[in-house]
Amino acid sequence: MTNVDTMLQAVDFIEGNLEEPISVSDVADAVGYSLYHFSRTFNAVVKHSPYDYIMRRRLSESARELLTTKKKIITIALDYQFNNPETYSRAFRRMFGMQPTQFRKGKTINPLMFRSRITYEQLLHINKGDYLVPVLVEKPALCFAGIATTIVSSHEGKRELQERFLAILDRLPDGMRTEHYYGISIYPRGLDTQGFFYMNAVEVERLDDLHPLLVAKPIPPLAYARFIHKGLYSDVGLSSDYIYQTWLPKSGYELSMPIELEYFGPNYLGPHDEASRVEILIPIRRAEQTR
Repeated sequence: MTNVDTMLQAVDFIEGNLEEPISVSDVADAVGYSLYHFSRTFNAVVKHSPYDYIMRRRLSESARELLTTKKKIITIALDYQFNNPETYSRAFRRMFGMQPTQFRKGKTINPLMFRSRITYEQLLHINKGDYLVPVLVEKPALCFAGIATTIVSSHEGKRELQERFLAILDRLPDGMRTEHYYGISIYPRGLDTQGFFYMNAVEVERLDDLHPLLVAKPIPPLAYARFIHKGLYSDVGLSSDYIYQTWLPKSGYELSMPIELEYFGPNYLGPHDEASRVEILIPIRRAEQTR
């Protein structure tokens, strides 16, 4: 049995006991590891410490209950093993940047910030190599022209929009055609926690002569963390999950705008090529220290 298989067993144990008073030692015992060896292995494979993973999963599931049930906040806090509402509120604010009461009153949380249950596919993906180590870059103001849709569930629908967009590109004047293009995910306030806007676009110098088949999207100058997704495009969500749910919370940065850029450049060999590369850029700034 590999470390990935064993750590998945640990994850299964954690997921089955999110509302029970388990400790990291209990999880180590469940998979037959010493506490020291388990903690080191879990951190290496999952990219979270066991305690951090448990806390983030409890907070994420508690947030879903705040959104979908009428339970009292103190009840939810106690259900997920927080000793009192004050401890729960502090932990909730550190993770999500707001109090549970604010969230329940209609304040929105970027859905990317929820720590979902990590899967076998995610564990394999994030342990394939170091290509998900980011490079920090700065870009000037950008202008994009393209087509957009609403993605309701996960990353379904992206590929269909790309096919439509590439067909439209063939009909545009030569000056607007390009073999390299972008995918832009936009997470506006008020959109359902499982949805986002997605746009395929080319970069243009100005937007005053916009082609009637396209819509415009300007983006101001921003600093970005740039990652490389390697492999099938259908697996790009695995890279995004790692970026937002593992790297970003521990990076000392936060999102400066609720957007994400995918760049399909010269190393993009098509959606079905294992050697294909897509750049993923997320806009960042130093995290506030008050959280």
